[in-house]
Formats: sequence, C-alpha cells, structure tokens
Amino acid sequence: MLRTDIVRRADDLAAIAPRWRDLLAAASHRQPVSTPLWLLAWWKEFGDADGRALRAVLVFDADELVGLLPLASRRLLHRRAIPVRRLELLGTGEDESDEICSEYVGALVARGREADVARAAVRALLDGALGDWDELRMTAMNGDDPFVERLAGELRGAGVDAAVDRTGECPYVPLPATWDEYLRALGSSRRYVVTRSLRELDKWAAPGGWQLRRATTPDELLEGRRVLRELHAERWEASGRSGVFASERFARFHDVVMPRLLAGEDGARLDLSWLVARGEPIAASYSVVFDDKVYFYQSGRRVDLPKGVRPGIAMHALCIRASIEAGRREYDFLGGASRYKRDLSLGVRHLVRLRAVAPGLRSRAVDALRTFSEQAAARVRRARAAVVWSRRAPEGSAERAPERGEGAD
Repeated sequence: MLRTDIVRRADDLAAIAPRWRDLLAAASHRQPVSTPLWLLAWWKEFGDADGRALRAVLVFDADELVGLLPLASRRLLHRRAIPVRRLELLGTGEDESDEICSEYVGALVARGREADVARAAVRALLDGALGDWDELRMTAMNGDDPFVERLAGELRGAGVDAAVDRTGECPYVPLPATWDEYLRALGSSRRYVVTRSLRELDKWAAPGGWQLRRATTPDELLEGRRVLRELHAERWEASGRSGVFASERFARFHDVVMPRLLAGEDGARLDLSWLVARGEPIAASYSVVFDDKVYFYQSGRRVDLPKGVRPGIAMHALCIRASIEAGRREYDFLGGASRYKRDLSLGVRHLVRLRAVAPGLRSRAVDALRTFSEQAAARVRRARAAVVWSRRAPEGSAERAPERGEGAD
C-alpha cells in the first residue's frame, strides 16, 4: 500500500534528506540537480522570496521512500495580464537574468517504480492535495527518463490535457577507454579541430608550456572561482553582454554550492579547472562530477589571444582527456547547440517539457486566453519581421520574407 505525503515546509524537506539520499542510490535516473544539496540551496535563494509555496510530493511504500516529485506552487501573470496558478519543478522558473539552468531536474523514482509513483502523483494532483492549480509545467527534464512519458500517460488517462515537447538538446560524449579511441570516433574534420587546437596551444605557450590546474582545497577554490568569474565576464563583455555571474542571486547560489561540492556532499563533486599559459589563466571550466559522469556547467576564456589559439576548445579537450584517464563514463555538455559542443560531442539527448492543464472550467479558460495571447504575439512578431525584411531586401531581390511560424516560441 503506497502512501503519499505533501511537504509544505523547507525544514521538513531537509529533514528527510537521509531517505532522499537512499532514494538517489536506488533511482535509475539520478542527477546532481536532484540532490538535497542542489535543490535545498536553490529553494533558499529562489523559493519563498519569489512567492513560491513548497508542494513536494513524497511517495512511500511502507516506510521506504520510492518517489519524490519536487514541486512548488505560485501565482503569476502571463504576459502581465492573465493570472495563472502554476505548479512547477524546483530548480526552474527563475527570472532569465538569474536562471540557474538546473538541466535534467525532475522526479526522483526508485528503479522499477515509475508506474506506481506516476499514479500516486496524479492522484495527489487531482484530489486537491497540492491545492488549486491551472497549469502543471515541468521543464528542463531529461528526455531519456521513462518517468516523463509515464506521468504524461497517467495524466491523459485521468482526462487531463497533457503534452510532452522537446525544448532543447544536450550534446555529450560517451567516454571510450582511451583518448585515441575518442579522437578516432570524432572523424577526420572534427579530430583536426581538436588536435590543431592542442598543437597551437603547445606552440604559443612554449617554452614554459601550459598547466591545467584544479581546485582541491578551499584556497584553490577561491582562486579558481575568481579566475572563472573574470574569464567568464571577459568572454561575454567582448560580445557586448554581461555573463551569468553578474546576477547577484546566481553568484550567491554558487558561492553556497561550490564549497559543498568540493567536500563531496551527496556524492556530487566539484571539478573546477583552469588552464594557465605564459603565467596567466587563459580558460576555466566549472563542472560537476556525479555517478561517474562529468556535467560541464560554466566556463570562461581569454579573448585577446592569437587567432589560431583556441583556449576554449583546448580546455574542453584537456578535460575530456582527463575524464577518460579517470575512468569516467560520460562528459555531458548540458543544454545548448553551440558549434564547439557539436564539434566535440559524440551523441545528443533531448531536454523535454511536460505541460498539463487542470480539468476545470477556470483552468481551461485561462489556458485558452494564454493560447490566444501567444498566437497574437506570434502574429505581431511575424509582421514586424516581414517589415524589417522588406526594408533590408533590395528591390527585385529573390530573398524571401520569413514564413508563417518563423520567430514563434
């Protein structure tokens, strides 16, 4: 007989951390962003302060925790006009300027219990245990996680309008046994990008060579964090934008998390590395190692080096080689389809979003208004794009105007 509890206080969620960690060990899809370390730190920075109410769903079989669906409830205005009561995952929904990007966040479920936990979660959603809601919005989830489709199927079976959509991709490297195997798997053109980047680094850094440093002590963490922030800011300021560490909330979250990762809390470990050449840092990488996988999170690099020296590519190549030598299983670039990620990866997995509308007249009306406003906004964007295009294109040009649907969310 399964029992479902709803946790409404952060202190109560923290109190079940030992069982939470046991569930992590038993789950088939576990991620560093599903640990007590990550989610409780996130809640402290973004929970109550942003008007969220904790609604974590715990599913027990006797005294064993077999499922955790970390949800929060909040009221917001869609396009500053349409009131929506939304349930969403912890680790998501921040303002874009503060966004932590907790990719692969989602439910934590004991292996083989996906159907049981999905049914229990749907019962809690529909029997009022989580309070009134209009929209369930679960973003940035791992498309390989079978629980996502299981939950969507249980919602549809209960008469709830639910859909799962792809929202992004995460290039990754299933790490082979040796560095040479990795290079062969890249193919000739991408292999050339890697080998040339390392060769140009060697040539430019001579005669003193280069050094890859890694934070293993609190003092080294302070140094590495300073290097990361400075190089990250340099990289983005060169393109006229500020980096993520310009957000005080983003920086404060990582100031809390990084020392605890250095200590190996919840089985997650910090991999903060920086590349030094000619006596100066030229690139930095911030990753999390969990379950023998490396999750690349943030980086920075010098932008004033000679054209042939590509410190970002070289940094990743060196980190991938070090991961292979350490016997890691995977090097994950997380979200984004940047050229360098495609050049260095050997596979891709998708990020998905599950969205459901509560089965009530109010919720359906709210969703209809939301859909109408999105369609109207898309029409305005297309009209503006067409005007801009027509002004840019010379008379008689064969270039086409944007087609219907281009530029829509």
